[in-house]
Amino acid sequence: MKASEISIFDGVPDFRDFELYPHQEEAIRIVESGSSVMVSVPTASGKSLIAYYSIYRTIKRGSKAIYIAPLKALAKEKYDEMRELFGREFRIGLSLGDYDSGPEIIRGYDIIVCTSEKADSFVHHDPDFLMDIGTMVIDEVHNIGDPTRGPTLEMIITAARTVNPSVQIVALSATVSNYEELGEWMGARVVYSRFRPVPLKKYIMHKGRIFPEDEQEEPRDGEMADVILESIKSGGQVLLFFNTRKRAEKFAEELSENLADYLPLPQIDLGDNDSDRYYEKLKITMKHGVAFHHAGLSYRLREIVESSFKEGKIKLITATPTLAAGINLPARTVIVRDLTRFSDGYSSYISTMEVEQMMGRAGRPKYDKEGFAYIYCSTKTAFEKGHEYFRGELEPIKSSMGQEKLMRFNILALITTRLANDLKSVIKFLDSTLFGRQNMNLDIEESVTNVIEFLGDNGFIAESSGKYSPSSFGQLVCNLYIDPESAIILKELLEGDFSVEKAIFNICMTPDMTGFYVSQNDIIEVSAFLDAMDVHQYDDDTLKAAKTAMILIDWVNEIPIMEISQKYDIGAGDLEGKVSSADWLSFALSRLSQRFKRDKMHDFEILNLRIKEGIGSEIIPLAAIPGIGRVRARRLYNSGLKSLSQISETSVSRISSIPGFSTKLAETTISGARRLIKSGLA
Repeated sequence: MKASEISIFDGVPDFRDFELYPHQEEAIRIVESGSSVMVSVPTASGKSLIAYYSIYRTIKRGSKAIYIAPLKALAKEKYDEMRELFGREFRIGLSLGDYDSGPEIIRGYDIIVCTSEKADSFVHHDPDFLMDIGTMVIDEVHNIGDPTRGPTLEMIITAARTVNPSVQIVALSATVSNYEELGEWMGARVVYSRFRPVPLKKYIMHKGRIFPEDEQEEPRDGEMADVILESIKSGGQVLLFFNTRKRAEKFAEELSENLADYLPLPQIDLGDNDSDRYYEKLKITMKHGVAFHHAGLSYRLREIVESSFKEGKIKLITATPTLAAGINLPARTVIVRDLTRFSDGYSSYISTMEVEQMMGRAGRPKYDKEGFAYIYCSTKTAFEKGHEYFRGELEPIKSSMGQEKLMRFNILALITTRLANDLKSVIKFLDSTLFGRQNMNLDIEESVTNVIEFLGDNGFIAESSGKYSPSSFGQLVCNLYIDPESAIILKELLEGDFSVEKAIFNICMTPDMTGFYVSQNDIIEVSAFLDAMDVHQYDDDTLKAAKTAMILIDWVNEIPIMEISQKYDIGAGDLEGKVSSADWLSFALSRLSQRFKRDKMHDFEILNLRIKEGIGSEIIPLAAIPGIGRVRARRLYNSGLKSLSQISETSVSRISSIPGFSTKLAETTISGARRLIKSGLA
């Protein structure tokens, strides 16, 4: 079938003149019939076209569509794609973070692209929005097996099928073994194929020899450096996956030196000297077309590395496995350098699914005739394990919904949204999740009863004649999208005297905040901090919370990011992630203070702003000027320009004399201050 034969694509030029793959044609037939579909095909095999077809069809029929991606970066990528395809005809919105906002945004758009957490927060506010959704695309649906993200997807899918049984679910994945089970649970017909437009050849590297998966192909001599050089010299790009950040960085540095004679000198603008501790290393390696990539990099530097690779300026990236689960970044050659991961005190082999995710990046559509994936095996045991990866089945997707923390969170949501109002209906809903399907013989009534008692004892819900209803407190906590246990910790904080240090420490003690690892080098300072907080008995979680609090306290006290990174051995990206979580929780704290301690509300609102921007309270108005930020705001303040009115009345020459301010920025700073004053924010 040609794409041009599908009338619904008449208005989309990109979809007119190519043959559909058999699995695409099969999936589109299913979508056209009105059924949901579960598509399990390899990476880069055209899954997105199926999703976009369903979205286009839905909107043409007068309904709305929601596209759910696992990560913000992937959501942004899909948003950009759909704007290019459909932007002239449809209204497309991107919704990330801000879990306190409800689904009202959906009314203004035909398509909403969001993360699973944001979609779930929509459900927490008003599940009736699902009645307007004709198509729900679940990208990377195998993430249902992730212990943290998976239960969120389960709740969204189950709520959608409960509220709107006619919703068409389009679930996409490259790596699912129990696809039939997932499809049956979602009420979806399954399309399964191992076809790849760019064929993938797999090999094992072991002691100077390269062994093909295909036994008809003879082994050959070769080292990792030979494979890399061969790929790059023939116009390809390479992804190398390592199990630690330091190994990825070290190999990037070595390879940039060793391959310097074979790589072009790309023109890549990293901007001015960055506060990221990895800036100088990247600046050196990227001169030779090599970069490293991991979660410790600031968001800005990660974006530059990714875009430079897509543009072909970067020929080789060394990365941790997080890249394989992120944005679409294929390469001709993929090498899985490390097969083990150190966790909980011991080293173990990574899963087959993870290896498949990494190898699946090999082969660039439109650029490569073949993709090449290599597993590096340094020992005989690893060599045998490599063959197991080739022969073995993917691990089945298993639900993690049964965790106590998730039960608290989700049962409160069921009651506050009126999706369930008694014990029987709560159990019925949970039985309809993947967890319920995979644990049909498990009697969950006792655990559900315990959670409901917890919610009742702590004032989240009330019970009358066997019927449950949310309290105003429970409704607020549900809308804030936080764990009820977190809400209890934050509410207790409101009862004592306010201090920034104590508030931040309590935020870090909530189950919604994961803490930084505490090394032996940290123990003395972390213990001293806990003593100051009057905490004298503690476990590992408390130590992690204390270290995280110390980092955030430095952040709000305007300690430079580089200094924080070096002091605590973390990356700018790590700090950005914790600031984002603390921003959300401190906002929740300010909303709780509005409900329970209005006389302290101003303190907590100021704290939220300080955490968001990393600033002292006195420069909050200055940091509100667009394009200023924490460093320039402090420079303005220290130069004597301490208010918006002073800035609005000063000269361009005075501001441009301050380090970091060009004449143009000085002009926009003055006009920005004037706009803020005019809007009443002075």
